Amino acid sequence: MLPRTSPAAAGLEADRFAAGLAALVDAAAATRLELHSLMVVRRGHVVAQGWWEPYRPDGIALVYSLSKALTTTGVGIAVGEGLLDVDAPLSEVLGDLMPTRAAAWARTARVRDLLTMASGHAVDAIEVMARAADAGRDPLRAFLELPAEHSPGTLFTYNQGCTLTLAAALARVTGQRLVDWLRPRLLEPLGIEHIDWTLMGGVPGPTGAGLEMGYSGAHLGTEAIAALGELWRCEGRWGGRQLLPAEYVAAASGVRIATAGEIGVGMDGAADWERGYGYQLWASRHGYRGDGAFGQFCLVLPQQEAVVVLTAQTTRMQDEIDLVWRHLIPVLADRPHDASAAADGATVADGAAVELTGLRLPPPAGGFTPGAGLLDTAHPVGTPEQLRHVHSVRLTRGGGVLLMTWRADGADHSTRVGVGEWVRGELPHPPSLRPAVATAAVADADSVTVSVIYVESPHSLTLTITRDGARMRWRTAPLRWIGAGNPGAEHGCAPITDRMRRPIRVVAASASGPARLP
Repeated sequence: MLPRTSPAAAGLEADRFAAGLAALVDAAAATRLELHSLMVVRRGHVVAQGWWEPYRPDGIALVYSLSKALTTTGVGIAVGEGLLDVDAPLSEVLGDLMPTRAAAWARTARVRDLLTMASGHAVDAIEVMARAADAGRDPLRAFLELPAEHSPGTLFTYNQGCTLTLAAALARVTGQRLVDWLRPRLLEPLGIEHIDWTLMGGVPGPTGAGLEMGYSGAHLGTEAIAALGELWRCEGRWGGRQLLPAEYVAAASGVRIATAGEIGVGMDGAADWERGYGYQLWASRHGYRGDGAFGQFCLVLPQQEAVVVLTAQTTRMQDEIDLVWRHLIPVLADRPHDASAAADGATVADGAAVELTGLRLPPPAGGFTPGAGLLDTAHPVGTPEQLRHVHSVRLTRGGGVLLMTWRADGADHSTRVGVGEWVRGELPHPPSLRPAVATAAVADADSVTVSVIYVESPHSLTLTITRDGARMRWRTAPLRWIGAGNPGAEHGCAPITDRMRRPIRVVAASASGPARLP
């Protein structure tokens, strides 16, 4: 997807850049902020990359609301092809998808209002959509029929229903599922081969083949995220082709509506979620970004000619983004007397990117000397809501292999378990996650502890086995899901939210309204 080069060839002071990277990695470790991958792109070339084992360069993972960056890219491409107009009435764009009992806001809103999360609702509609899916009704229809407290375009509320509606609008005007339509227009030009996007439960979509969630559900690799960010940094141009209209990039990446929320304090006293919102993208202290729950970031930094991608498992998302502001922004400046891509005879194609080696999420520390009664027994297990379908857990050892078996939904599911190392396998999973896991265990006379990482997601859990039974505990619980075939209520999923902060306070637009396209 992206070529590699050395920091020096990309115009950076190599030693300072390496020191900044090391400081970021050390600070994350010192503050127990769990990173899964890091990639830095400058002037179109990867200059640094690293993955924390058991995460891998060729893997994909759920990026939650970072999916919205893909959705707005699709909208921009459709605008460029004349299929959509951001000022078009929503009712005109949706056509027969607009329910006969649509709320007043839906009949007056424009596409722009959904892009800026300004449908007029005072509260995110996701719970309403989830209840509709649980009852076998169409969540999109439920959103469009939900009355709003304010007029469209006057109030910012982070609202998953807005993005779901944009996905439906795209499917209607293109006549295709979103991934299928984006493949020749975006994914293939960028070299993105591996992408999965969960379909929205209960929504047949305009084609009858289902509808991508739009607001979440995309599974992408780190480099794919970086390539998308680089396309935006280059104002929609890629390899000599204008894939995304530059005018749309300018409008979408600027502040179109004010935000605020008492959601924490950033380095300069204002949280990065209080700096305004564009078209499904957030303004940042530096540049702009897409982000997803539990620390998935694509930071687009035009002034630094850079893109920074982070994936993680954390609820301290402001702390995570502050690591970049503190340690990377100062070292992403040009070398003295070098404002071009070449210096001292080097070209941007020279040299190798910095490989961050030795990165590892530590497996449980200690030996494996379990006491009597801990192995070879099916232990009843106390599970969190998302794994209520798992009833018992059994560990067995033989021939130098440690095997773990979960009894779920009447069937046994087994995987090897590492001791002092991560071992890959598959296990039962919550509706929002995939079965791929990495496991490692430690044991003493009284208990066995197994760490389970769902490696195609940000999430992990700890399984503790004693003679009294077993229990599971999430480090971060997966968010509730309304995926196709996985209704939100299945196994009692956690409450829905994609803001790993205090709830965002709704903010009215200024008297002159949100900024408009030039």
